[in-house]
Amino acid sequence: MMRNAFLFAIAAAVVAPVAVHADVQLWVSYYYQGVESYNAGKYRDAQALLNKAHTETCAAHRQAFTLDSMGMNHMALTEYAEAEKCFQSALCLRKDECGEESRFVPATLNNLADLHYIAGNVDKVECLYKEALDINGHDPYSVEVGRSLNGLALVAADAGNIAEAENLLKRAVKVHFHGGRSEHPYMATVLTNLGILYTEQGKYEEAAEALKKAKRIQYEVLGKNHPDVAIRLHAEANLHVKSGGCACHAKEKQDKANAIRESFTKLNAKQG
Repeated sequence: MMRNAFLFAIAAAVVAPVAVHADVQLWVSYYYQGVESYNAGKYRDAQALLNKAHTETCAAHRQAFTLDSMGMNHMALTEYAEAEKCFQSALCLRKDECGEESRFVPATLNNLADLHYIAGNVDKVECLYKEALDINGHDPYSVEVGRSLNGLALVAADAGNIAEAENLLKRAVKVHFHGGRSEHPYMATVLTNLGILYTEQGKYEEAAEALKKAKRIQYEVLGKNHPDVAIRLHAEANLHVKSGGCACHAKEKQDKANAIRESFTKLNAKQG
């Protein structure tokens, strides 16, 4: 799942009014550079920059944004224990600073849910997505509503509730569309998941259409070598296999996906 651009957009909205102060400018510099490195898949670089940003501010709201970004970066590096510590700290800061029902709380709840889903802690996932969804009840087209619906769809699919999963993903598509995010990476994520689900259902034409739309968004916004592209390429390869398509085309897409993953593994390998 991709959430990169959302973090960057929120950070810009928060820090712009106060960026005139010298002490804030240093935090802004480190934070923006860190998020840009994360967006580019340069997670080791992002880690160093976000750590510096974290030491440059005592303001609770800026600490919360930094901790959320640090958590997502740890998650990308499969450092799950460190990611959870960051998200839990961010959640406490957000609730203390803005209140339990703050519009910022669902973002961290979704981050925690994503983490537990990826880490395999399935017993914690559904309730976190639903809690985030409940808080955003007043804003039906919020980006976090789309994220929660996408996550709940994955949970439903894993439980074998395919019809429910499809319905949730279609709702997520509508949320992102009506929220003005038809070209957003989160839309590409939902479309990729919808393509995967359609493939498993044998709805191959629908799967191909969903993955085609995801491809266009990814290439325009993320480029051709982003880690999220590898996920879609793998889905396309699987679609070719399941639908009886050309084996060489499936292999070509899988080889591209593997090459992208390998390049980012090398890029983010620990030094020394």
